[in-house]
Amino acid sequence: MQQGESASDILLDATQDFESWPDALRSIAGQFNADHGFAYLVTPRGTHAFASRGSEEVLAKVVAGGWHERNPRMGRGLEHARSGPVGLLTDWRLFTPVEIARDHFEQEFARWYDCMHYAGTFIPFAPESFLVVSFERSHRKGEYWGSELDLVSRNIEQVRRSVAYALKAQAQLATGLVDVLSDAGPAHAWLGVDGRLQHGSPAFLALVGRFVGIRSGRVHALDNCDYRLQVLISAAANGERINDTVALHSPSQPGDIAFARALPMRTMNCGLRAYADVLLSIEVQPARETTLETILRDRFALTPSEIRLALRLDQGMRLRDAADAEKIAYETARTRLKTIFGKLGVIRQAELIRRLGEFSVEY
Repeated sequence: MQQGESASDILLDATQDFESWPDALRSIAGQFNADHGFAYLVTPRGTHAFASRGSEEVLAKVVAGGWHERNPRMGRGLEHARSGPVGLLTDWRLFTPVEIARDHFEQEFARWYDCMHYAGTFIPFAPESFLVVSFERSHRKGEYWGSELDLVSRNIEQVRRSVAYALKAQAQLATGLVDVLSDAGPAHAWLGVDGRLQHGSPAFLALVGRFVGIRSGRVHALDNCDYRLQVLISAAANGERINDTVALHSPSQPGDIAFARALPMRTMNCGLRAYADVLLSIEVQPARETTLETILRDRFALTPSEIRLALRLDQGMRLRDAADAEKIAYETARTRLKTIFGKLGVIRQAELIRRLGEFSVEY
């Protein structure tokens, strides 16, 4: 990063290179005369915290005490963020002096680790998900006020607008990528880390009701393989690239099969976390040509010689004529016919012919 860059430029660069976040936060903290810079990723799955370079020890103490999730600053800030757009938030804008004096976190932790005064904001990037940035300093440096507050406020507003726009633009890019991939082959969908559908290509949505369903925004298999599908999605969300597929069967169309695969999808939204969004693909197997022969072979395990005899009878031949055509003895043909009866669950030749006629309707 270059000397004199604005806070928004620094953070925008950091969204392209996630390993640079500690240095980016340290650079902005220096501009704001802060001792620490922290970023918090708040999602339904939990809160993940990141520190400026040199503040890692303080962050470790914050996380060890569970303060990154349960400190009153986060709770009060989330209330503001959920009610609408949030600008600059400071200690004195969130709490009264009396509340600060009585709060355990403020008095037992913040005062001792140079986090007493702070300025930051909440940047929404998905439902119930926010990127929180906060720049904190000691009691002796005092609260943000006057011209210094104006400077920080302008920069924080630029950060909020720029990063929010970048997150939305990146989401649109990911959406377009999912659609393009689907045009070239299997149907694709972008899932959030919690399994919720962020975007499904038209090809993917066409499979809803055939192989998969959507409940509470999450993708589920319609057959008895849903557990395996959820394991596959969860593994990808944890950043694992496993070479595995899950066969999906259409409940309404026997023999209609597709294969699901899932890969981690590293978007800007999840760059700060250990887990990832998910790229789910579903590839439908081409329908095999169905014939009476394949039905008898695949469903009833008839041998080739049994299939030939059954088809000759279906063509109107008498059993003796069929035996002659097969060049086998009549008694052999009778024995073979009894085996066919057993496999198809019939007891007379007339029933056999009727069953074969029913199968013919399928192709």
